[in-house]
Amino acid sequence: MKKLLIFLLGLLLSVTASHAQTLLGQPAPNLRFATVLNGSQPTITLAQLRGKVVLLEFWATFCGPCLTAMPHLQELQRQFGGRLQVVAISPDSPARLGRFLEARPSNLLFASVVGAASDSLQRLFSYQIIPHSVLLDAAGRVVASTEPTYITAQIIEQVLKGQEINLPLKQDLVGQDPIATCFPATAATPPRFLVQPALRGVGGRTRTYPQDTSAFHNRRLTAINIPLPELYRLAYGSLPYGRTLDLRPAGPTSAKSPPYCLDIIVPKGQEASLLPTLRKELTARFDLRATLEPRTKQVYLLRVADARKLPPATGSQKPSSVAASAGTYQGANVTLAEVADYLEGFGLVELPVLLASSTTARYNLEFSYQQEKPGDLLRVLADLGLTLEKAERPVEMLVLR
Repeated sequence: MKKLLIFLLGLLLSVTASHAQTLLGQPAPNLRFATVLNGSQPTITLAQLRGKVVLLEFWATFCGPCLTAMPHLQELQRQFGGRLQVVAISPDSPARLGRFLEARPSNLLFASVVGAASDSLQRLFSYQIIPHSVLLDAAGRVVASTEPTYITAQIIEQVLKGQEINLPLKQDLVGQDPIATCFPATAATPPRFLVQPALRGVGGRTRTYPQDTSAFHNRRLTAINIPLPELYRLAYGSLPYGRTLDLRPAGPTSAKSPPYCLDIIVPKGQEASLLPTLRKELTARFDLRATLEPRTKQVYLLRVADARKLPPATGSQKPSSVAASAGTYQGANVTLAEVADYLEGFGLVELPVLLASSTTARYNLEFSYQQEKPGDLLRVLADLGLTLEKAERPVEMLVLR
């Protein structure tokens, strides 16, 4: 069975690589971007850009590495002017991109491509992980499908001169469920703990099975391409990043924390043993040691400054319901502890978030803000009668040795 799994993974990766490679040297389809921001026209086609080198940059406002790459791309656009056109293509809505541009003006063209159209572009250019860069020469041929760090000024100059380039090919696994591929399972699958090396071409992800209808309800956890420290974070109840203290000797990050694929299933009736079993198995198989230890450190205290602004919940016996992302929060019948978890868990603030005082009151809260706009989150919290204040407090930390 193990040999079969390895063969299937290799086959899937070779098919993906083959598709990505067949694009190189071929004319790109005459794509039409129907919603373009920051340009002189609301729509644009690739045919209209012929005669220029075109860089199609696939990104999103919620993608940290994408935001890191933006200044580099803007500098390329500034340096080459009308000989180059960078088109930043995002699955974000036009409204979201508009707010982003208000906070971070740019010299790039921004295209909003959502839903099925975005999925089609992923299949066409064989990418799943962003940022992803596709470089076209002045004749509209695909000359690179890679990561933005490889698109340098020297590379642009070579393409403008008609010289051949040979950049690393970014090969993502598209159109496949990596969890089903790595760890196939049915209701009859017995308890197990499996670890495999990283799966190339797939972003990191985890899956729990909280649905009552799932055969693995609350007794399975799957991780794809997750570094060992993050696996320990999961094993200790998904502790926020800011509550991890890495005391291992200094060294290259890649050497310290290679990613793994992992799947754990515990018997029915023993759901409470899932995380303790995960901790036990990780300790038995790896040299890294993790313990929970109290440490005094700087934190944010979430405090109610004006209770009159907080909308109380109706029907306080109902369970809470939260729909949240980096930029929006909708919480029905939530406690302030859940709001604190959101602020810290989504990495919206740089410190752990604790309650200034214990409370069981519940509220109906809905707010949105712009991450890229300094102070916007604090403004929104103030509108709700809430403040964040810095203080020193003991915090239970996950210590890695």
